[in-house]
Amino acid sequence: MYRPKNVCTFVMEYYEYMIREVTEIIHHRGVVEQIDGTKCYVRILQHSACSGCAAHKLCNSSESKEKIVEALFMEDGIQVGDAVDVEGTVSQGLRAVYICYLIPLVFMVFFLFLGYHLGGDMMGIAFTLLFLSVYYSVLYFYRNRIGKHFGFTVHKV
Repeated sequence: MYRPKNVCTFVMEYYEYMIREVTEIIHHRGVVEQIDGTKCYVRILQHSACSGCAAHKLCNSSESKEKIVEALFMEDGIQVGDAVDVEGTVSQGLRAVYICYLIPLVFMVFFLFLGYHLGGDMMGIAFTLLFLSVYYSVLYFYRNRIGKHFGFTVHKV
């Protein structure tokens, strides 16, 4: 039986496996709002998991949101107002989840315990909040560079 050396090794190996092995494609229908060179902006309606339920009109938790997504298009003949299919891969979604949620969670717990052992509860909270503010600020400043690894494509319906 395979046993990883430590938790970090296991997480990184699992992450690499998921990125390499998961090639499913996520589809969303949308309408082209604007075209700018090889990029287009598509308005999609994102549904929550509850919106498919038969009782979603009676329940307050079901919701859907309109979002505008930037996508690349390779086909000629796409015009503003056309119905299109926006595609992205599941591996891109997993990568986004790791960057936005998993990595900060792991470091947040680390800095909480570090601060707690160095100076008590308040120090742990201060370390955690300081780390989160620095981490998300760095993500914000490097959003264009990080965004190059994420991309959607558009195909005419």
